Amino acid sequence: MSNPSRNIQHELKNKKAIPDAAAAGSGGSLSSVRSSDRQQHPEQHPAMRSIAISHAPQRLIQFEPALKRESPGRIQPLSEFGRAPSDQSVELSVKEAAYSSGKKVGASSLSWCVTSPDGRWHVDQSVLPPRPNDYPPERTSRTVHGASADVVASRLSKCLQSRSIEAKFSESEVHVAKCRNTNFVKFFIRLYSVKNEGGSGVLVEIQRLCGDSVSFFMDCRALLDASEGNMGRAPAYPEGENSLYLRMPISEMSFFKNAALPPFDEAEPVNMTADLLASNHSDSNLLGMESLVSLTDVTQTAKATAVLSAKRVLCPGHQDNKNFNMHNYVMSLIIFGNDSEDNPFYEGTAFEDHAMKLRNLAVCSVANSLAIMASEGHLFDALDTCRDWYKDVLVPKLVQDLSTAKDHPHDACYASRCLSSLAMTCDRLVDKIKIVGGLYALQNAQEVGQNEFALLERDARKCHEMIMRRSVC
Repeated sequence: MSNPSRNIQHELKNKKAIPDAAAAGSGGSLSSVRSSDRQQHPEQHPAMRSIAISHAPQRLIQFEPALKRESPGRIQPLSEFGRAPSDQSVELSVKEAAYSSGKKVGASSLSWCVTSPDGRWHVDQSVLPPRPNDYPPERTSRTVHGASADVVASRLSKCLQSRSIEAKFSESEVHVAKCRNTNFVKFFIRLYSVKNEGGSGVLVEIQRLCGDSVSFFMDCRALLDASEGNMGRAPAYPEGENSLYLRMPISEMSFFKNAALPPFDEAEPVNMTADLLASNHSDSNLLGMESLVSLTDVTQTAKATAVLSAKRVLCPGHQDNKNFNMHNYVMSLIIFGNDSEDNPFYEGTAFEDHAMKLRNLAVCSVANSLAIMASEGHLFDALDTCRDWYKDVLVPKLVQDLSTAKDHPHDACYASRCLSSLAMTCDRLVDKIKIVGGLYALQNAQEVGQNEFALLERDARKCHEMIMRRSVC
């Protein structure tokens, strides 16, 4: 009788001997058997991807535009460029000067332009596309029934002009407008065709790109109301881009007169702003310029602080400008202009409009400073030591800003305010404005403002009236 346990052990020995015999019969070991198995069934690995990196210049992850800190007093007097021939417009002379200088126009300036002589937005209903369904609609949109696309676009153009919003219209996509308000808030306006149970209509969609959301929503609400024909519900600001809530100087408000306020040093906020302007960081400089605009506005700060800020901006030899000359910094931004505007390196980045915004704030701060010193009756004395520089350098530069009102209406608006205050001060400055073609540039700016920018039309008209009044006297 056989033993079951012995039979099981015999079978196990035979099973273990099979792979050993196969390996011995093939003249190899167990490793050779495994290698042959790998050849029949190769391992599956993920596909490896690689890139060959050649010797290339190092890319900068973080960059900042170069800051100009030169003294504007060393600039040679600018040429008298404002005097254009009678049969040519200022806009044509500016374009010819740009082409003669050899500057290449970027792709952005070719793809966005004003498509009509009157500056209005014209859209044909037949070319209006339907809205794509690959992304959800914006909450800031509205459907207009009973009006064609051209009528809606005309209503929007009038609202943009009344609220002083700069608009450029696409050449390839006529239903798209790229806008920027006085607070440098950027947004798109797109028109689409809509067909539903209520019939055909026009969908107006507004998309914010960057900037203050409060300022955007105020303009957005006004534009959407205007697209439906409710212009009465979308009035322009009474004083343009001034504060939305403050309509009088803080020093004249009742709480400021009656409240027992603790003593404060009016120079402290000005010194803090100077520290921001003296920084080597671009974001600090931008914050400093925004603070300087507020400090030179009597509706946003105390009058003593506004007067001190204006003196430091206008007078290069002011005693508080020893550590940091605020006059040189602000005026260098105005005189040297916008170097990064035509630089494709900054296109599509956060610094695309950085230099332009800095310069716009600088012109605004100078306009505020001239206005407050003129209202106090101290402007003539403040400019006494550097009147020749203002006459030979700053006045021609401001007239040049007026001649480029078509492309830079914000700068032209503040330039007209500066010239108006300067014309009130001295007859020599009035004569200089006439010599460099200021009257012709003001007339051109008024035409641009009537079609596209209400604030520019108002300020250019006031400046023209001031110069003519001084000429008669």
